Amino acid sequence: SMITRPLLPLLVLAIALSSGRSIASSFVTPRTACRSSRSPDKYITQHFAEESGERGGVGAKSDDSRAHQKTKLAVDNNRRRLLSIARASALPFLLNPNGGVASASTSTAESPIGLLPSSTPPEQVNAAIVQRSPSRVLCADSAEESRIAIFEAVAPSVVYIDTFSEKRDVFSTNVMEVPIGSGSGFIWDERGHIVTNFHVVQQAKSAQVAILTSGSGTSSIKPAFTSVRPGALGSDGSTVLKNFTRTVYKAKVVGVDPTKDIAVLKVDDVPTKELRPIEVGTSTGLRVGQGSLAIGNPFGLDHTLTTGVISGIGREVKSPIGRPISNVIQTDAAINPGNSGGPLLDSSGKMIGMATAIYSPSGASAGVGFAIPVDTVKTIVGMLIENGQIVRPLLGVSILDSKQARQALGITRGILILEVKPGTPAAQAGLRGLKRTDSGIIEIGDIIIAIEGNSIEKEGDLFKAIESFEPGDVVKVTVNRPGIEVDDDGSPQIKLKEITFEVKLIASDDSTFLKG
Repeated sequence: SMITRPLLPLLVLAIALSSGRSIASSFVTPRTACRSSRSPDKYITQHFAEESGERGGVGAKSDDSRAHQKTKLAVDNNRRRLLSIARASALPFLLNPNGGVASASTSTAESPIGLLPSSTPPEQVNAAIVQRSPSRVLCADSAEESRIAIFEAVAPSVVYIDTFSEKRDVFSTNVMEVPIGSGSGFIWDERGHIVTNFHVVQQAKSAQVAILTSGSGTSSIKPAFTSVRPGALGSDGSTVLKNFTRTVYKAKVVGVDPTKDIAVLKVDDVPTKELRPIEVGTSTGLRVGQGSLAIGNPFGLDHTLTTGVISGIGREVKSPIGRPISNVIQTDAAINPGNSGGPLLDSSGKMIGMATAIYSPSGASAGVGFAIPVDTVKTIVGMLIENGQIVRPLLGVSILDSKQARQALGITRGILILEVKPGTPAAQAGLRGLKRTDSGIIEIGDIIIAIEGNSIEKEGDLFKAIESFEPGDVVKVTVNRPGIEVDDDGSPQIKLKEITFEVKLIASDDSTFLKG
């Protein structure tokens, strides 16, 4: 009685599995198995051939044969269900391909599973079903393999940035470097240029860049400080990539562009072989729904990969100085604090954007992240490396904040000109700014309402309209000019007169505009 009771479930299962095939063969069906480069199970090969016959391919089976195949599939499904409810102690009996009780002499060559101890936990049995199969691979679809390959290829191009400020010691005159933050970046070229966000280094007096370098696995981190979260690195300084270690270098700022939130750093004394520039793609022609991958260092966890899709294109976010950044890419790939400056990749592993901001009520990822398009990054980075600064077209006027103009002066449309710099093309064209008359009355200046026919409602519209031109280009500027007219009853009224001027744009480094 004591022997029979624990064997009752086995008898029931043995009847259900009477066809004699091993559980392993029926468990690994074509729908769940991976197509491996190694020799597959004979059963899997046979079943693929049989299924192709079912679909009416070459050598299609007869109706009787198809019915037989459906019956076998139903039996296979029953086996899986029974296996899922069987206790671990029963599995050694069930996994013998001969249908009997597996013995200690059972050869693993004869059985894809072999003999498992009766105390084997179910999760280990499940792993054994896959790991001891002849293909010797864990299941992974082509998309998973592609993600792994992209990460391993791109990760050495992504760097970890620590920033520091200077603080004077309270008890001495010594100046100390104090860590203030961290972020991500990527290697741009073999000359050691590193690209990141401007806001990552905005408050910093100095920065250090950690690069993945080839090594024997021994720690090569210097200086000793790193803001990487404890446990993110191996005890010997190893990283998530085999045969790579982190080497930290001091970095200097080559140039910044606050209006686009882009900064370029440079590290010296780095062997060229250790610099792996990222492969740059294009942000032209992106479509909503495309796959996207982000690599960065969120919360101090270096080289973290997140995946998602392109959720939107043509978005607009504000730069650290309030200027609009247009054509921004929206993605639901998780972007968190620390990801700033890291690359956003397409499904081929090419960079399509640089992570810059998130929309989140909590401060962590809420599935709405933004990346500066790589076409913008390429243009700005090229200028910064060549000149150390960005030369942009300017109208040659200073303006009043649109919110203040609406609240204080009741201007509901357009941008009010505060001042027109003397000697600039704008002054020569006849544009007027705010001025005070001899009697103390303030006269409102021109109100810009359009550039080349494009309506101007706020500052962002003006900046965006001007950016599409080059210094020296002539643009049509349409303004509303306030004037006083007398009505029929003799009372004065302020009337707006629409006037269009042709104005030559100047460069942002023009000495005429900068002086005074």
